[in-house]
Parts: sequence; C-alpha cells; structure tokens
Amino acid sequence: MKKILAFALILVLACLFLDKIGAGDMHMHFNGDDVDGPLEWLFGLVFASGGLLIALLALLCAAVVAGVVVASVGLFMVAGIVIGGGVLVLVLLACSAPVLLPLLVIVAMVWLLSSRSRSQARARQSGL
Repeated sequence: MKKILAFALILVLACLFLDKIGAGDMHMHFNGDDVDGPLEWLFGLVFASGGLLIALLALLCAAVVAGVVVASVGLFMVAGIVIGGGVLVLVLLACSAPVLLPLLVIVAMVWLLSSRSRSQARARQSGL
C-alpha cells in the first residue's frame, strides 16, 4: 500500500508539473519585450526561484539581527538589575547606618570579649 501511495503521489505531481510546463497562457516580459517560445516557462521558473532565494536570504539576515538584538537587550536588562540591586543595597545601608550604629558597637564589644576569652583559653592550654 505504501508503494502504491508513493507512486500515485509522484504521478499526480508529474501531471501537475507537465500541466504547468505546457501551459500556453504564461506570458513573461523581459526588458519590455514579450518572451515567447518553448523556454518561456523555464525563464519564469528561474526568475521566480531567484526571487525566492533573495527572500530567503533577507529572512535569514532579519532572523540573525533579531536574535542579536534580543540577546543584547536581555544582557542589558540583567546588567541593569544587578547594578540596580547593588545600588539599592548601598543606598539602604547608607540610610540605616546611623540607626544601626549602637547595635554595631554592642556587636563589636561582644566579638572583642569572645576573641579575648578564646585567646586566653589557648594560652592556658599551651602552658599546662
């Protein structure tokens, strides 16, 4: 069944192709002159495929440019978020520094006392 389907498809496509080749109503104008004769369809096919190739090349270039633009915009957005977040943290620290100064003094005293007691404990252990 698959072979018959493939053969029927090829036969239908060949009939359509031969119908287009033998079409007598095709007219092509080249430099203002009407091109006629048996190769008229060949010239039309070549020029039409050339236009399609140019369109394909234009779409490919547009896709590359769009990809580069989207990637660079995303990169700038991430950099903006990182820089903006860093600036925000610095602004918050600068605003809260006067408020947190008494707490910082208490933390510094506790840290100093705990480091002193640890150093004295090491000195006692090494002396024994």
